[in-house]
Amino acid sequence: MVTEYGKILRKIRIDKGELLGDMADCLNISSSYLSSIETGVRNIPIDFTDKIIKVYNLSTNIQKRLRKAELSNIKEIKVPFNNVTSSMRKETAIIFARTFNNISDDDFEKIKSILVKRGDNN
Repeated sequence: MVTEYGKILRKIRIDKGELLGDMADCLNISSSYLSSIETGVRNIPIDFTDKIIKVYNLSTNIQKRLRKAELSNIKEIKVPFNNVTSSMRKETAIIFARTFNNISDDDFEKIKSILVKRGDNN
């Protein structure tokens, strides 16, 4: 079953006159991997949406739709600690994960606001 994210990818591909293999080549992945992302068999890789936006020079409207579809498709997030040396950062990430379901919407808004501001400064 094709996900909403997959539907948007297919529309981009059709609008550009590309086949699945053509898009996969442009994104430097295999056709089977792209197909598995479209159908939700595989998770959307980190920065994959950014890559699609850049490669296909997507309009702001399509970017927003694709990002929204990506969010609805994500089932879990893995946080790699291989380059994190701060025990405070690791501990905070673990506490966040353990208490995720108990955090209020108001507190999530505050956290989101902080993170968005930090992202805008990069």
